[in-house]
Amino acid sequence: MARTGRITEDTRPAVWRGGVDAGGTYTVGRAYSASRLPLSGDCCDILSVPPLGRSLSSRIHGDTHRGPSPQEGFSPCAHNRSRDENVVDDLLPGRERLPRMPSGGTRLSIDLTSSVIAATVDLDGTRIPVLLNGRIVMPHGIVIDPAGQLHPGVNGLPEPSVGHRFIRDPVDLLHAADAEPPVDAVQLLAGQLWYVADQAVRQVAVPVAALTVTIPSAWGPRRRGHLTDAAARAGLPAPAMVTAPAALAAYATTGHVPDGTCLLICDAERRPITLTVLQVSPDGYRELATRQVRPSRDLDRDLAQHLLTRSITDDPSHRTEKEATPEPADAALLESIRQARTALSTQERAPVLLPSPRPPAVLTRDDVTAAAQPLLDETANAVQDIFDAADIGQQHLSHVIHREARAIPGLQERLAAVTGHTPTALDGHSHALADGALALTAAHHQTATTANDTALPRVRLRVRDLTSAIILGVCSLTVLLQTILTADIVTTYSVQVVGVRLSLPQLGIAGALTMLTAFAVAHLAPTTWLAGTTDAATRPTTGHLIRRGYLAAAVGGSTAAALYGLATGTAVQFGYEPYLKWTLGSALPLAACAAIIAATAPRIAAPQLSNWLARTRPAALPAAVAATGICLMRAAITLTPPVDLTGMPGLIGSAGAALLGIATALTTSRSRTTRTITVPGLAIGYAIVFTSDTSSALLVGYLVALTWWAVQLAAYTLRLAYPGAGQALRRLAGSSHTA
Repeated sequence: MARTGRITEDTRPAVWRGGVDAGGTYTVGRAYSASRLPLSGDCCDILSVPPLGRSLSSRIHGDTHRGPSPQEGFSPCAHNRSRDENVVDDLLPGRERLPRMPSGGTRLSIDLTSSVIAATVDLDGTRIPVLLNGRIVMPHGIVIDPAGQLHPGVNGLPEPSVGHRFIRDPVDLLHAADAEPPVDAVQLLAGQLWYVADQAVRQVAVPVAALTVTIPSAWGPRRRGHLTDAAARAGLPAPAMVTAPAALAAYATTGHVPDGTCLLICDAERRPITLTVLQVSPDGYRELATRQVRPSRDLDRDLAQHLLTRSITDDPSHRTEKEATPEPADAALLESIRQARTALSTQERAPVLLPSPRPPAVLTRDDVTAAAQPLLDETANAVQDIFDAADIGQQHLSHVIHREARAIPGLQERLAAVTGHTPTALDGHSHALADGALALTAAHHQTATTANDTALPRVRLRVRDLTSAIILGVCSLTVLLQTILTADIVTTYSVQVVGVRLSLPQLGIAGALTMLTAFAVAHLAPTTWLAGTTDAATRPTTGHLIRRGYLAAAVGGSTAAALYGLATGTAVQFGYEPYLKWTLGSALPLAACAAIIAATAPRIAAPQLSNWLARTRPAALPAAVAATGICLMRAAITLTPPVDLTGMPGLIGSAGAALLGIATALTTSRSRTTRTITVPGLAIGYAIVFTSDTSSALLVGYLVALTWWAVQLAAYTLRLAYPGAGQALRRLAGSSHTA
């Protein structure tokens, strides 16, 4: 199959397996690639075009983690929306109508104006290019077989076939969609949109909540309406439409352009070359003028004519009367020339295959430069004309942005000479339009629903819901009581206490476990309730519950830790200060993390709440293992139960140290690989080094692990609450490193 010059990925056609069930609902199975189109009847389950006027998906299928069954419909969107369009091309007042955003999902941007289709999804502030059946871009072409089945992403038929119809680009047919053409262009476009959205959902496993589509600037209400209708048929939200020049400007300038200045966009990625003048405004870009450069002579055909003439001149044996006049350039020769022009962007010479029996020819940059002179002259004249039409001069320009797919030598230099500005080249940026459209529409979509606006389902509190909190509380009290009961109290005449020897790090762990118990209780706040009504009108939001729960955890846990210190001082009758330092000092870092979570967690996007809640639940099992190990270690040192009954203090102490090492490894990391490596290493290492002198260091290590767990949780909450801040810091760090 023919390949375009810029596409180096696999361009084999994608085939949809699926069909329409008895109820008219479109179903889909798995997608696969074929080395050529299945033009025979061997593959009978390929995507069928639904009857005209029927949506490609009439049901909503919310489970994106599995493929739909043949009895289910599939839709790549979260909710069906109204068909009102949101136009944000040059953002003139009164032209934009913002759709209501669903509660969660991704923003999908599809570029329909470039020579190939590219798509990008925005998932919580992260831009992810969509792989279209394993390729970074996809051709516009669609093949319709005699059964009405669609084969998207095709450059052309590999060979002529009776009954198969090749549509080079359904978008080109939209201008005649109202005139009842032989094929339904809106339905074909709906199939393309559905396919791209389906690939995006399969890649990120999150439904599409908002759709942005890049369109030509010449589109008016009719074709924009057809695009909105196609999105509705595909079961997608109403699209926000961004013109190609505005998307290029947003991508190239990243919004750092003063208001009132002008940009010249030269888009030579597809023929004809399009020149557009945009003026920057607070709301985006305002299109002042646009013009297409349509040269009287085709550059590729001129090059083909030149190479054919030169081949006859260089080879006298071919100089016959029949071959004196070069033959018209065929499709294969033109494609070879396009590929050679693409190669000339990085090299000086490129081969071109001429029609048999002529040998291959060599195309150089000088050949292209000479052939491109008429085009360059017409482009320079067009720039002057568009300046006059927009009523601007060189002094009004701040940027000149240039994009081309195949090298046109001298074009950038000619633009620089005419405009007085060095063009910003966007060669090789396949997703420039899709990314730019996302950036341009980000501020015009409604703010994504957060925990402050969401009320998760809540159930009545049950005893089993308190299992983790009870286990952690018991562990905390056990560690505290053993610390007090095994204290070595020195008195004078059994009256006045003059000294106390106890494990201060163990006392600090008791205070930290108290804070961990408070975390376990706060984790229940957003999803459980003790009493009251479940009326939605009076039910507090999840963000409000999180804020109250973690603030209460910070205050309550710190208070309990302080009481631990006071209780220890009272029990040993030897002051309070050293014990308060350890209990409060160990609990306050965790309390600070709880306060940070209370302040920032309500800003977490609603779709991320389930993941966040799963992450915030304290692991009771590692804490129980640690408490067991600590008690065994202390018993081995003080020769208290169970060591005084069983003997073997060294063995029991080493076993307790091994358990503490296991708990430290499990608390420090969530990675299964890291745990597999560190658990046996720390267990063996702790058991070997355990003595009465090293026990305090081992306890401090576990105390640091508990603090690290809370810090990781607070950092994870901050990343979810402020996804853009992390990206900005990474960009800043990268630029500083480069500098």
